[in-house]
Amino acid sequence: MMGSMDSPLQRRDATGTSVVKGNWRGREAVILSNGVVRLTVLRTGGLLAEFGSVANDGACSRNLLWESPWSLRTPRSRSDEELQRLYGDVGAGRFLERFTGHALCLDEFGSASDEEVAAGSGLHGEASLVDWSFSEQEHDSVTATAELPLARLSVERRFSLCPGESVIRVEERITNRSDQARPLHWVQHATVGPPMFGEGALVATSAMLGTTASSMYGERDLLEPAAAFVWPYVPGAHGAMIDLRRPFQERSTGFVAAVRQPAEREHGFVAAMNSAERVALMYVFAADDFPWLTVWEENDCRQEYPWDGKVQARGLEFGTTPLPLGKEIIDAAGPVLGYPTSRRIDSGATVSARWIMATATGVSLPSSIDDIVVEDDFLLLASAGEKIRVAARGVASFFVGLEEA
Repeated sequence: MMGSMDSPLQRRDATGTSVVKGNWRGREAVILSNGVVRLTVLRTGGLLAEFGSVANDGACSRNLLWESPWSLRTPRSRSDEELQRLYGDVGAGRFLERFTGHALCLDEFGSASDEEVAAGSGLHGEASLVDWSFSEQEHDSVTATAELPLARLSVERRFSLCPGESVIRVEERITNRSDQARPLHWVQHATVGPPMFGEGALVATSAMLGTTASSMYGERDLLEPAAAFVWPYVPGAHGAMIDLRRPFQERSTGFVAAVRQPAEREHGFVAAMNSAERVALMYVFAADDFPWLTVWEENDCRQEYPWDGKVQARGLEFGTTPLPLGKEIIDAAGPVLGYPTSRRIDSGATVSARWIMATATGVSLPSSIDDIVVEDDFLLLASAGEKIRVAARGVASFFVGLEEA
């Protein structure tokens, strides 16, 4: 096993699968690639900054994850006074300074308390703020670890990529270092947007029963606040029904909504697709591990820094918790739609979850995705009688924790 980012982390095998130390826009990173797809994981915050097909020069041909416009700047350590002046909120500033692509929200989904911010935490918790260490177990995988001192949690994420596939397997383990059992808020903050997933794109999910948040955008809310719905049609703020499958329908608006996986689902999914570009980004996970999907949208709405009224982003956030209200508020509110809003972790215990991210590119895609089914060695994309298989050796065994054959 190789050590932290200060050690040489670079290995390739005969199949072209590699784990190398690199950088992304001036930020230290580890890049996992097999010549088909590549994933870039940042050291600071453990953010997944880039995922997509590999071009002839070995670079990512097009990033399927959202790139924050401010990711062009290299984040630097700012004082609390600077963060307050720029963002109007120190905790939010700590997160937004670094955020791009896909973040891990742990152990907070939403704003931290004043006491937690004073101690060094921020929006969506510590996991996206601390530095992560990387070690290589095999030529086709890398393990990232982090310590969250305020939450008293240890986190481990193993990213694996098989030769010839377009599927990243992720195994996550969280250990409670405190002497008390507690509710755990654990959300994958995945985000997409233009140019790949702008107007004309489509979002699909297995989640069904949902509720919109109480007003979070004020007069610019696209959706009726605190309204129950069945995916994908939601009452709009001005009466018309809104189809949440279609992103960026009305400029200068935003929304937050939560949708629950059906109780009978074994595997949940959320996907964004662009049939004209022949590309889809898919996340598949055990529905019991991540029963909630939070869908949010920023559509040139927020005028404050760093949004400046010029940002389009759609969040596809699957996790244990439905709405980004912060753990104190969500725990006090109790169940949402009759369902729990966190996962219990005992003192000294370790809990785990497995999920995958995948892409289908360069193939004729259906106009929509009705379902994604986990088969023995495939992900099956189904829509109106059409079926597309994405190779994923041993994926069914992966989800039940068995070693691949």
